[in-house]
Amino acid sequence: MRVRVASAGTGKTTSLVGSYLALIGGGVPLRRIAGVTFTRDVADELRQRVAAGIGDVARTGSYLGGLYVAPAGTEPLFERARAELGGALLTTIHGFMIAGIRLSAPLLGYDPAFGLLPEWEAQALFDEELNSVALVAARADHASHRAAVVAGPVGFGLAGSVFRLRSLSQTLTFGASELDAAVAELYEEAYARYLRRLGPSAMAPGEVERAALRLLGSPTARERLARRYPVVLVDEYQDVNPLQGEFFERLAEAGVSLEVVGDPKQSIYGFRSADVSVFRRALDAAESSGDLLEPLTASRRHSQAVVAFLNRLTGVMGEAGLGFTTREAPPVTAAGSQAAVAGRVDLIVAERQGPLGDARRVEADLLAERLELAHHDGRAYRDMAVVARQHHLLGLVERALEARGVPTLRLKGSGFYRRNEVRDVYHALRVGVDPAGASLSAFLRGPFGGLGLADLATVTNATEPRTALADVRPDVLDVIDALRRIARLPPIDAVKAVIRTPLAADTRLVDVVDDRGRANVDALLFELAAQTPPDLELLLDRLDELAERAEAADVPEGGEGVRLLTMHGSKGLEYPLVAVFDAGAQLRYRPQAVLVDARTGSVTLHAAGGDERAQAERSERDRHEAYRLLYVAASRARDHLIVTGSVNRPDPQGWLELLRGPVLEGGAPHGTHVTRTSEAPARRRPPPREHHADVAPLAAPWIDSRFEHHPYEPLSSPSRLVGLLAEAGGGVGADAGSGEGAATGGGVGSQAEATEPEATEPLAAGESILSDEWGWQPSDAVDAGEPGAASRVDSGDLPGRGRVVGTLVHFAISQDWEADDVGSLDSLRAQEVMFPYSAEQRDELLAEVSELLRGYQDMLGAELPSLSARTSDRAEVPLAVRGGSTVWEGVIDRLYAVGGRWVIDDYKTDRVVRPERYHLQLGLYLHAVERAIGTRPVGRLVYLRSRTVVEPADEDLRGALQASGIVDVSR
Repeated sequence: MRVRVASAGTGKTTSLVGSYLALIGGGVPLRRIAGVTFTRDVADELRQRVAAGIGDVARTGSYLGGLYVAPAGTEPLFERARAELGGALLTTIHGFMIAGIRLSAPLLGYDPAFGLLPEWEAQALFDEELNSVALVAARADHASHRAAVVAGPVGFGLAGSVFRLRSLSQTLTFGASELDAAVAELYEEAYARYLRRLGPSAMAPGEVERAALRLLGSPTARERLARRYPVVLVDEYQDVNPLQGEFFERLAEAGVSLEVVGDPKQSIYGFRSADVSVFRRALDAAESSGDLLEPLTASRRHSQAVVAFLNRLTGVMGEAGLGFTTREAPPVTAAGSQAAVAGRVDLIVAERQGPLGDARRVEADLLAERLELAHHDGRAYRDMAVVARQHHLLGLVERALEARGVPTLRLKGSGFYRRNEVRDVYHALRVGVDPAGASLSAFLRGPFGGLGLADLATVTNATEPRTALADVRPDVLDVIDALRRIARLPPIDAVKAVIRTPLAADTRLVDVVDDRGRANVDALLFELAAQTPPDLELLLDRLDELAERAEAADVPEGGEGVRLLTMHGSKGLEYPLVAVFDAGAQLRYRPQAVLVDARTGSVTLHAAGGDERAQAERSERDRHEAYRLLYVAASRARDHLIVTGSVNRPDPQGWLELLRGPVLEGGAPHGTHVTRTSEAPARRRPPPREHHADVAPLAAPWIDSRFEHHPYEPLSSPSRLVGLLAEAGGGVGADAGSGEGAATGGGVGSQAEATEPEATEPLAAGESILSDEWGWQPSDAVDAGEPGAASRVDSGDLPGRGRVVGTLVHFAISQDWEADDVGSLDSLRAQEVMFPYSAEQRDELLAEVSELLRGYQDMLGAELPSLSARTSDRAEVPLAVRGGSTVWEGVIDRLYAVGGRWVIDDYKTDRVVRPERYHLQLGLYLHAVERAIGTRPVGRLVYLRSRTVVEPADEDLRGALQASGIVDVSR
């Protein structure tokens, strides 16, 4: 494993792009390289940067003015990489694990199309199972009754905390006390129920990690993953948790070439189970083996003054071992355009006797004054950010800025979910679910109820609150009844209704909040639309959780102004001016209710006692992480860094002790200025807002425009097109034995009649069956060759026999499975598409699949070229091509090169050979591949039942495509 240390602003992403280009220039196909980052946003950015780098090298032969220069003769390699970019794997850690699991899902007992749960939803499901255990264990005859009695409500809560920490160790072991044993029993029973509930078709991040480690325990699956991705590049390696670290270490042991980049100075996610010792373990191993790469030390982010300050800070901290070591903190230099920026660093200390809170208010006023001065000097407020450890500290700064008329903007965190308008939505929905619940008072007092204190007391103190409300405010009672109906809607629709439906006094919530509040409820809708829980209760639990967590959300509030965000929320961001607030706070540590030792998996419960050593070790880890947090916050600044702190005693505390002592010993670094004061600047009143008369907005010029109706859906599949055009032309579908869906094969339809009139000719009697002998209707909604077709089954779309056979045959051929391989057949038997059938019916289906597979194998080396004769061979090639106003998305069964030509084989399980049905589908495949690789393949239909290969004339395929109007191939 190769390891590189990269300090903040030194170009980790640029380094990874350089590694990509070097690998491609060395002959490694892009499709064999996996790029792994910490978040989806960073993965998207890396994809864009890699694409730009490949494009630069393909055009000019170099990247970033010579950072990488392609060797002579490698131009075809970069052209090939450009063609492969759409299918390249650049994803998150969990995304990479998921890709590996899907490669061998049946082998591991998972559905290949398993779904994913966010971690918060997994926690909610586990808590539900824990509540179920509590319910059944209340009976004296239940096996867990004694454990439930010993644990009590506190013990059940501890079991939920253990679930949150399960990524620290693959195996958890509990202590020997009675409480330990009780919590262990409750946790294990609830976790077993949770796993049964998910089954093989869904996983949360914690279970993805465990499944990925199981994968590496299987020689077959491990070898398959290593062959598929022999090179893996990992960014932000300092933030991996112990299970993720073990996964990558074992991957390297399996022969995968691994390069990791990270910065131990920025490891600040211990509360998410991240463990900096994983990076240090890799660093030690690389140093011993000679695989330690040169650190990145040229900062293109920071000005001269900020670089000088950060070098002094990291040097002192590294020497003292506070957060990191000198090996992990190489000095950096200003580079690029920032090398010419002098910059500035200000350390402002508010010294004041009395309570520290008073000194903090002075500190906030001093900071507000300094930001206002910077604005007068030409710095826009949107280019400034204030970072603090906690949200309530940001509230102090916000009030000080508002007193000067300075606009502010909260960017991240639970502060958003505590905003009044967001909580109003929450309470309204909660009242719709439970009208007499805990949210009733907040709802009645809020904008939907608007009750005064006297009426509120009358209602809440009444024996029958509903009757009392009917006497006091019957209109509000009508609102509650409306909310009860709204609560039955799908979650996102319920939120929309609460925000936008006239409820109390015929007004909407968006009409009674200010511009900022309106932006906030819109942002809430966007966030929930991106990831909506399946039911309203889960959504409400999620909003509750986000409101209570210190670091949780990614929802921005709308507007302009100074950015206010927590230090954890600032990770990965940068601003021209950054202020670090409250550097004088004492670093405090609270005992943790549950601790898990990542080295041993030992679970320690504080309530059980005897955890002094574990708590001391955790406290020490938290202390070091707090110092790393200072580095992260300070390194967000590009040009100007301001650090403020409060002192109410002779000796400063916290970060200020470090900054005033060792960092500034012998004089401040170049460009750093120190201000000490006990006087608060005079506050001034903000200028009054201008009021403008309401002016009716002009209608937009496009208000009466209409979109033209799509001839097909905006997104469809080539196989679906066969059925759509057959319906339009009056023909009937392929017979029930077709793997393409039993009602999808009836030709190219009326649009193609001029060139292929026979394509819509009805089938003869007996050639088509509208329902199979087991009584289920075949469906034309899913192409058996599409990804995931094997598992898209629900109660409204039970698969017909023909589609099941086609699905399994396509999958088995793509895996090169043998007809007589018992293990392969067992894997097919476990596919979800088989679940609706009885054991006897499954046997019949597998017998038919084996027969078709045997026919395919007999054709290899005869009608079809043998696998060994093919110079390139790809199965299940994903396809996405625009044709007209529709994007056609599907899967090409087989694309291979043999004898100097490319060939597309499209497998058919039809009982009747009628190739004209598929001219349009095959023509679209050829057109898409020709656009991608620059040469036109030969298209063939491989009929597995009759063991017949049909190669339609290319002019027929072009004619069908041209006649359809989807693509103009005449030019």
